[in-house]
Amino acid sequence: MCGRYAFINGKMVFELVGRNLGNRKDALDDLPRYNAAPMQRMPVIVRRDGELLLQKMQWWLIPHWSSDGKVKATTFNAKSETLDQSKLFTPYFKSSRCLVPADAFYEWKKTTVQREVKGKTVEVHEKQPMCIRMKNNKTFLFAGLFSVWKNEKGEEFPSFTIVTTTPNTLMAEIHTRMPVILQERHYDEWLDRENKNTEDLKKLLLPYPAAQMEAFPVSSYVSDSRHEGPECMEKNETK
Repeated sequence: MCGRYAFINGKMVFELVGRNLGNRKDALDDLPRYNAAPMQRMPVIVRRDGELLLQKMQWWLIPHWSSDGKVKATTFNAKSETLDQSKLFTPYFKSSRCLVPADAFYEWKKTTVQREVKGKTVEVHEKQPMCIRMKNNKTFLFAGLFSVWKNEKGEEFPSFTIVTTTPNTLMAEIHTRMPVILQERHYDEWLDRENKNTEDLKKLLLPYPAAQMEAFPVSSYVSDSRHEGPECMEKNETK
């Protein structure tokens, strides 16, 4: 899964996808973000009305057919393996795909440690937050899907989900899932809303090469979604 991520360097997005990228509703105003969490609004790259845009959307997909702008399901992630079988996600997989810029993401690794409890040494199960990013520290793009729900007044409420896949060898030591990070050569193919060949699109949703990534422990400070700042990504040297 992917339940937290960081997006720091907004300027890098323009270098990744080209300079002809419209900025709707001041999408980069809230950057840097070191601890983005579901239900918050974050910048995503989409094609809308024939234009390539950088637009803020809520990170928790609300289907366009919702009667009240809500959804009972957990929709901040979508499994790549079932995108073409899901009643909820298939329509967006076919024609409403987006890219989600990030500089890092977090996952919680289950560990077993020895602790002194009432004078006895016991095994305690803990969750160690890990920060995962590129070794070259560059911005990357998650594969995402988006929806635009409208209220009775016709006002738009766009939202998105991040697609996940099986882990690479680095992530397998941390979690059973990881977000899909698209290769740069596949950006245009993913964003092309006329491309409805889901069989070919699924072939893009692979684990990113582990050799290009790194992971390190960080403080439990990041575990609280109310916490923000560079300390979320600082290496925890005591671990």
